[in-house]
Amino acid sequence: MSERQYEEKHLAQTISLIENEEELLKNQQKELEKSMNNQLKEVSKNTINTATEESFYESVVEYRQHEHELALRYQSAEAKEKRMNTLETMAQSPYFARIDFKEEAEPKETLYLGIASLRDKKDDTIVIDWRAPIANLYYEGELGKASYSANKETFYVDLLLKRQFKIQNGELLSMVDTSEMINDEFLLDILDDTSSPQMKNIVSTIQKAQNQIIRDTSSKYMIIEGIAGSGKTSALLQRIAFLLYHHRNWLKVDQVLLFSPNHLFSDYISMVLPSLGESEVPTQTFTNFLQKLIPNYTIQNVAQEEEQFLNGENNPIQTIKNGLSVLDEIQPYVTSITNFGPIFRDLKINGESYIKKEQMRQWYKETNTKLPLYQRVQLLQTKLLKKVSGLQKDEAKKNWVKEQGAEKLEEIYENNPNLDDSEEKEKQLRKQIKQEIVKKKFRSMTQKVNNFRFINFAKQYIHFLKQFPENILQEHGISARAWGDSIQGVRQQMKNKEMLQEDALLYFSLLRNIYPMTNEQKVRFIFIDEMQDFPPAQAALLKDLFPKASMTLCGDLNQKVFGNETIVNSVDKLFENDEVTRYQLTTSYRSTEEITAFANQFLSQKDRVQTTARNGAKPLILNATNQMQAINWLENNLCDETAQKKQWRTAIIAKTTQECKELHSQLSVSAQKNIQLITSEDEFMKRSIVIIPAYLAKGLEFDRVYAWHVAENFSASDQLIFYTIATRAMHELNIISFGQNSPLLENVKADSYQQKDLLPGE
Repeated sequence: MSERQYEEKHLAQTISLIENEEELLKNQQKELEKSMNNQLKEVSKNTINTATEESFYESVVEYRQHEHELALRYQSAEAKEKRMNTLETMAQSPYFARIDFKEEAEPKETLYLGIASLRDKKDDTIVIDWRAPIANLYYEGELGKASYSANKETFYVDLLLKRQFKIQNGELLSMVDTSEMINDEFLLDILDDTSSPQMKNIVSTIQKAQNQIIRDTSSKYMIIEGIAGSGKTSALLQRIAFLLYHHRNWLKVDQVLLFSPNHLFSDYISMVLPSLGESEVPTQTFTNFLQKLIPNYTIQNVAQEEEQFLNGENNPIQTIKNGLSVLDEIQPYVTSITNFGPIFRDLKINGESYIKKEQMRQWYKETNTKLPLYQRVQLLQTKLLKKVSGLQKDEAKKNWVKEQGAEKLEEIYENNPNLDDSEEKEKQLRKQIKQEIVKKKFRSMTQKVNNFRFINFAKQYIHFLKQFPENILQEHGISARAWGDSIQGVRQQMKNKEMLQEDALLYFSLLRNIYPMTNEQKVRFIFIDEMQDFPPAQAALLKDLFPKASMTLCGDLNQKVFGNETIVNSVDKLFENDEVTRYQLTTSYRSTEEITAFANQFLSQKDRVQTTARNGAKPLILNATNQMQAINWLENNLCDETAQKKQWRTAIIAKTTQECKELHSQLSVSAQKNIQLITSEDEFMKRSIVIIPAYLAKGLEFDRVYAWHVAENFSASDQLIFYTIATRAMHELNIISFGQNSPLLENVKADSYQQKDLLPGE
């Protein structure tokens, strides 16, 4: 039997094992579902017996026991569902590699690596999880003497074989033996595959640099800088999967925060973790996260993303608020107002003031002056609750309460003729009724005191902005007038119950220093993708909210969208007392060598990208005489029916959203039906061909890209915009131009592209 035949036989046996386990789990799920339904019926029948104290406690214990058993069954059902999803993925490709090794006098062992472990009926390991410590022999070991670490112990082995497989739909397509991390031809073969609507996760192609990132369990703070297509987002997601596996005894999915730049990107990466056999970690934007912290305001992320992407200019006021300068002034400001106290507001009911702000000020000043502001505010809250209780007692003595109480009492006796009407019972009932009437009247005031809304937070934030040091504003090139105008804008927005994201962050940070706020979410790991667009203030808030959490940030500085300050420029200050581990990924695995060489010309020399040796056609620059000729050529070119291009995902990327809309409106009716126009981050990619503006294409990849209208609208300063467009392409890049030629393309090397000039009427 040849090696190929042996592996084909082993693959068939492994798939059979997977199918057997799937069948077993399905039967168990049916039994579990039946058992849970019966359990639910029992719980619904159980009532709390209040006949005697003894029977009461017995029935409570029994009820809780039922609840506990039901909860355990739900957990079991959830685990089985997760395992079923994993097996479904494994059935298509059970493993991607094999290692043979020998430990001293022990017999040779053979292990296959897959996205999760698999055992046979004898409980022997058939497939090991790629995240298991011994799997590191595949990722970092070379044939001969090798070692791996597990449970703080190092094991030394002779690595005899490293074999790589390409398996699709349960069929062995190729296999290769190598002493390297991954054979180059094998890697290029996998990278040559077409893209998909969701990011693919290929654990078989993890490189040594990525593996170090993924398996690093000692770094609390980590920064991953990588160029376009270097696998930084894949490494980030694989790191999440590894940590969930490594800390599986205590780490839960809801203890992991994953931030992405927008919902479009979140959808794109949504299937990576499930493809690794892990539960999906919900991605969120920082705006969504902040909205949960400040539910009373609608947070608007109108940071003019596209405008800033196109002009690269800073809005100095937005920049300073997104940086650390304003955030750093909150604590000094709070210290400065501690003696006098915050801005109070009268406690009113129906316009009538019951407790004046002047009285609150007096009570606040009577609190312990050695305590910080938030503790003194808490003491004031306790006093106010007592005062409200006293007001309720006084109100209960008023005639209107007695009159309403009498009417309510009469109504109760009319509706309940058998009710005990003894003098004692009536007196007790009358008292309860009056308490309820008064309690209802003062309910809103009690809620305000409980929520610390006896402080005017909106005015307090405006006051903070007004007190901001002028010298810091001057350092950022902001005039007093411009700052004052911006404060007026903030005031108006807050009246409309709206806030810009940068103001919402500062507002929340101010509130945290004014009164005690509990943070119930226990976060252990924070992951931030596209860090170049994540302002320092946002990272600082996360670090402050979850001081024990580890933080991993990754991004590509060459794709910086916003003109504002970025985390990267503030790392030293953000982590001034912490050690930060940095990783750099400098090899692109996305684009062909020809596309990368072309795109490299739009970067500085030091930022040039290394690439794999995957080859393809040179980028095409098409020069049309007018717009309609360019559209006709585009439509005809999209109809390429070659076998490979039929499966390709295609993006037509324009510089602006407006250009995307105009292009889509001028396409033929049939083309409009087949091509999806995406102009918002809230949309999902539903078709294989999309028209999308450059700022939304960040982080995505497509088999074929058409850069639309790269003419006079692209100036020489738009290099990074064009770089972002070009590096979305995996296999083919077309640059369509009409009208005046773009100065951006004037200095491009002639041998780095092919050119086609359309003649009039062509």
